[in-house]
Amino acid sequence: MYLRKLTFGLLLTLTTVTASAEPNWPMAGGPKGRWTVKGPQPPLKFSVRANHNIHWKTTLPEGGQSGIAVYNNLVFLSILKPWNPKHDPNALKAQLEDILQRKAVILDTVDKDILKSNITFATLQSTYQSHDDQIEELITKRVDMLLTENANQNIAKLRERVRRFHPKVKELEAKQRQLTNQMNRIRISHSEDYAVIEKTKSDIELKIRALPSLKTTDIVAYCLDANNGEVRWSVPLTGSVEGPYNYGFSDSSSPTPITDGNYVWFVNASGSMGCWTVNGKRIWFREWTPSAKAPFNKQYEPIITGDWILNVEPLPNDDPRKSQEGDRKWNYLRAINKKTGVTEWISEHAITHYNTPIPGTLNGKPYILQGRGGPHEVPERPNGLSLTKLFGDDAGKTLWHWDPQEKVPFGALANQHWDERYAYWLKTGHLKLTVLESKTGKPVYEHDLLTNATTTLWNKDKKQYQTTSNQTIRGVVDLRHTNIVAREHFYFLIRDKWQVARVHVETGKAEYLELPSQIQSATAGSNGWIFAEVQVNDTRNSRGYDVAQDPRIKLGGFTKSFLGAPTVVNDRIYFTSMTGLVYVLDAMAKKLDHSAILSVNDLGPPGETWTVNSLTYANGKLYHRTMKEVICIGTAP
Repeated sequence: MYLRKLTFGLLLTLTTVTASAEPNWPMAGGPKGRWTVKGPQPPLKFSVRANHNIHWKTTLPEGGQSGIAVYNNLVFLSILKPWNPKHDPNALKAQLEDILQRKAVILDTVDKDILKSNITFATLQSTYQSHDDQIEELITKRVDMLLTENANQNIAKLRERVRRFHPKVKELEAKQRQLTNQMNRIRISHSEDYAVIEKTKSDIELKIRALPSLKTTDIVAYCLDANNGEVRWSVPLTGSVEGPYNYGFSDSSSPTPITDGNYVWFVNASGSMGCWTVNGKRIWFREWTPSAKAPFNKQYEPIITGDWILNVEPLPNDDPRKSQEGDRKWNYLRAINKKTGVTEWISEHAITHYNTPIPGTLNGKPYILQGRGGPHEVPERPNGLSLTKLFGDDAGKTLWHWDPQEKVPFGALANQHWDERYAYWLKTGHLKLTVLESKTGKPVYEHDLLTNATTTLWNKDKKQYQTTSNQTIRGVVDLRHTNIVAREHFYFLIRDKWQVARVHVETGKAEYLELPSQIQSATAGSNGWIFAEVQVNDTRNSRGYDVAQDPRIKLGGFTKSFLGAPTVVNDRIYFTSMTGLVYVLDAMAKKLDHSAILSVNDLGPPGETWTVNSLTYANGKLYHRTMKEVICIGTAP
């Protein structure tokens, strides 16, 4: 729907702001911080599985989520402090599984023997079974009700969610645990074999509980040789607020380093940042206390503009606005002098730490677009978008602000793309794209993305793609953080559906394209594509330790996580999935159908490759990372 009519001829002049050919990638988003770059063409097809167009790989001792900065012959990134347990968790798990199997063999025999003479045991067992029946009935009823609201929901996931959160189910399960303890005491006194197994089981479980927490405050910053991947130096950055290892939404290592070829700046999302020479000599180091209980901030990325490093932090205690916040700690853009580490100004408007502001120019002057809004009751106000000045004595002041008037605005879970003409806001609920005028912040268009859409989906019966027009889209949960603007179109991924969508920013034409969920062979091309199958993924680091507790990140596809932002290189759009697939789309494609898929590449073996990172481009090469390694993609040396 148009809010204001503009001449269609302007379409020809609307393009994504692109950088001139640059040999370096100095920060998140590349040379201009806009995730779009031009330069020598990198390989279109590559595979770690087949070792095709892989220039080098470097194994990392621990996982991490920072982007990769590249300058001349140096590569910078960060990892989490390596997790070092006293006992091998995998060996303990194998021992426990063996004990549980042996226990199951004798349990039925022991129980039958006890039931012959112990009335108390029989009563306990009967009560346990009664609770089990009640739990099943409660879960089934609740799941049936939820399915009537949305029949497309995954039943196994629904059952687990109900089991975890239904108050009556939790109460009955707590009583079952008490009953189990009472029955076990009787079993142990009755059977010596059962007593030995229970003791062994308890010893192993005690060792498992004694394993170090899968949380940390610290990261390790790395400098590698861009020619061969060898480690040149590394430094630790301590923090103050614990975050989980390899959480699907962020961890302490999420912020991407910044470098100008002489110095490099590293940021620990747990509350510290510093400056080093590119040879590893520390210049300054500063600390702060993050606003959240954990570094839940995958979207935020530090940005360099002039002599300032822009970081996202709460207000200092002496800021007069502090008293207005009450107990809530809002986040703001803070300009840190890159040479001294001293704060020079703080933005007028707050910023949600889910949001990555994007720099740009308006009338030749530098500005940055920042956003507020999101889940978990983020406190930052006012909701919506602000265009902030990055020059003059009043740097940090807001040029304009726009409020989307949404009850729970989610548009700020994004790279906040804009150019000299338009800024963008992806609305939640009934999916819409609002297009604003960059000079004033006034809405120009509001496009409904769920009606009259064109879909190109894989037909599993015919084993081919099928394109259908004038479709009503249902069951879409968008991934706002995977957005990019290229060639008059706003692109983003669709959660749980393995789909990419694009909308023409002026006409509002929406198109949806299904992508393969996995590839069987690195050399089979489209003949080896697999569609709509959940690929269970391994979250082990290079040392074989499973360093991720959240079960959601072990699933494939575009599942519930913060995937890395897409990158545009020479009109090729690179999207990366959590399972280590890199999709390359043609930004010049007239239609978003299967012909727009230029290639589907892999970063490692299926089921063993985990990443939530963005791709980096520098001087004709691509750089990427997984939980296990850093990868340089280019013509083999």
